[in-house]
Amino acid sequence: MNIRDQSLEEIIFQFIDQCKFLFFPEQWNNTFLDYSKNETFTLFLIYRKGTVNMTEIADYLGVPLNTVTGIVSRLEKKNVIIRQRDLIDKRIVTVSMSSYGKDTLKQQLNELGQYFTLVLSRLTDDELDSAIKIIRKIFDILQDGTLFLKQEPPTAKKVKRIPIE
Repeated sequence: MNIRDQSLEEIIFQFIDQCKFLFFPEQWNNTFLDYSKNETFTLFLIYRKGTVNMTEIADYLGVPLNTVTGIVSRLEKKNVIIRQRDLIDKRIVTVSMSSYGKDTLKQQLNELGQYFTLVLSRLTDDELDSAIKIIRKIFDILQDGTLFLKQEPPTAKKVKRIPIE
């Protein structure tokens, strides 16, 4: 059956059914499942940059500073990051990975690397090039902003006037 002959709903649910194994803890170490999306992206940012300030995290996630404060507090409670005030300007708070956080994230990245290596080993160079081009095209389409522009603005509700006698 041609994919274009299927309903969009059928395609979406087939995709979900094929991806669901990724979210089962027995498939891999479930460390990432213990963190929210914002906590996970914050950990990735700190891991890559070494030390960041709260504003950098807010800009990276696109959230307000008070949200970042909550994220950082939760990560600090889990002992994966260290929060420190600047010695000169106490208003500046920097965040870095703890030893435990680095080790945990390295372990997770190694596990992800094994999955990527397995997938890459089974693709030809042409298949890999095609897959990367398709993935980049999907991201370009989803990030260009037109997805939200095409939606109709909500229609204003009409107010029915009732004369009062």
